[in-house]
Amino acid sequence: MQIKQATAADLEAVCRFYQEVCAQQQDDEYGADWHWGVYPNRELLADRIDNGMVVEGLVNGQVATVGILTTGEDPNYRQVDWAIAAPEQQITVLHLFAASKNFRGQGLAKQMLQKLFEFAKNKGYMVMHLDVMKGNVPAERAYVKSGFRFAGEVVLHYEDIGDTSAHMYERKL
Repeated sequence: MQIKQATAADLEAVCRFYQEVCAQQQDDEYGADWHWGVYPNRELLADRIDNGMVVEGLVNGQVATVGILTTGEDPNYRQVDWAIAAPEQQITVLHLFAASKNFRGQGLAKQMLQKLFEFAKNKGYMVMHLDVMKGNVPAERAYVKSGFRFAGEVVLHYEDIGDTSAHMYERKL
């Protein structure tokens, strides 16, 4: 798998990737329940690419996995009692992490997470935070295996699905 930071030239491929992921979630027992056009949407992805925070994993030139990093604590996460104290500029949050259904079972998500950890650490981040919708057992299992620690359960408001219970995770980089 080739891992690279997405550029403006990659926007169409990244949008197609998330459109497919959103469509495939209808057939999954577990999932993030994203809704293309609301979250994620083209404008959000273009903004994140412009700010250099979209990392994609390619297999034979096809987007197989994508993760988006943001700098600083997500305002919705401030209610969490995080175990790892870090200055705001050394916190990164992982958003919209997904692997294409076409590439599942190949260990690509694990490889991509490791690369995201390296990418974030090289950018000077000390800790990574993320949320998982309560009940998304496969995602939680994958994050724990990759070194994330459960930090609590909170209710978060998502633009596309409203108030939802989420499990919060953190990982020292």
